[in-house]
Amino acid sequence: MKIDVNKVKKELETLISIPSHKDCDQIQTYLQERLDYIDFEKQYVGKENLYNILSINKPFLINTHVDTVPPMGMKNPFKAVEKDGKIYGRGAADTKGLIASLIVALDYFKEDYPDRDIPVSLAFTVDEEQNSALGSQKLIEKLQNIRSCVILEPTYGEICTRQAGSLEFSLTVNVPSAHAAEFEKFDNPAKLAFKIITESEEKLSRPINIIKFKSGWDFYAVPKRADTLLEVKLNKHEVAEKIVPIIEEAIKNYKDKAKFEIIDAENFLCFEEGDSYNLLKKAYEKALNQPAKKGVMPSWTDAANISKVVKDCSIFGFGSLADCHTEREHISIEDLEKMTKIFYNLFSILTQPK
Repeated sequence: MKIDVNKVKKELETLISIPSHKDCDQIQTYLQERLDYIDFEKQYVGKENLYNILSINKPFLINTHVDTVPPMGMKNPFKAVEKDGKIYGRGAADTKGLIASLIVALDYFKEDYPDRDIPVSLAFTVDEEQNSALGSQKLIEKLQNIRSCVILEPTYGEICTRQAGSLEFSLTVNVPSAHAAEFEKFDNPAKLAFKIITESEEKLSRPINIIKFKSGWDFYAVPKRADTLLEVKLNKHEVAEKIVPIIEEAIKNYKDKAKFEIIDAENFLCFEEGDSYNLLKKAYEKALNQPAKKGVMPSWTDAANISKVVKDCSIFGFGSLADCHTEREHISIEDLEKMTKIFYNLFSILTQPK
């Protein structure tokens, strides 16, 4: 089908202009009013004034989060900027570009088939960019009749039926402070923390991500403390319980100076490959006339919560995950067009007699 990309671009520009890193009420209100031909209900998640909006009446669910990370150094984060065939702005790929394509595809389907029901359930959830993920935690209370779910995230256009696990932990180093003129006689907690991280990486045979690192004083002294927040990915068939002893082994020689604490742990997940994969793959190949690619989502997503109830899950969306959460966040106009075509074809497939 022919897609008017200007419609998708305009929709994305509107979505980017609505900040949703703190309060999601404005964007949820917009989505309810914009998709006024769909009956949504509000589902409060128990934090401030945050709520999901849901239309749960079909066994195939499309879910996406509407919240974004803060501007984080991005200039004019809430004004879409088009450059070299790409649209920049906070949430452009994660996940407002995907939402824009979804909205326009729903419009096209409604125009072409005014007498047909929208063939999917929809859930626009909140709080995904926070550690609490209250939106998808609450959502699962409503999913008893859902058989398949596509979770929208930037996956470079790969259909992901697996999600990498991770172990997040803190490492704290405490040592005696000293006048900085005599620094060579004392342990520096920052150096010691890096040494422990390096030794842990060697034992784990993989890199450790440093999410946060805090140490040092404004005064001329060796600091007493270094605080770090770290993360290590878990591979297929690995569980966090097997990784913890390896880290403990790495710091045992520093136990009087260093301690670590598990913050969060998510094991590697493999979802069932049912309609969420098969029908999405069919829609992809029909829309783009090329084979779909499988992948592994390297980041935590709401699929971790949703799959507790709905085993048949796929994570999918165009866009560069590496550029999300940065000042470079963008999505290409070509990818917006592709997403819209895939959604429309998915809706068409779901309305065909089985």
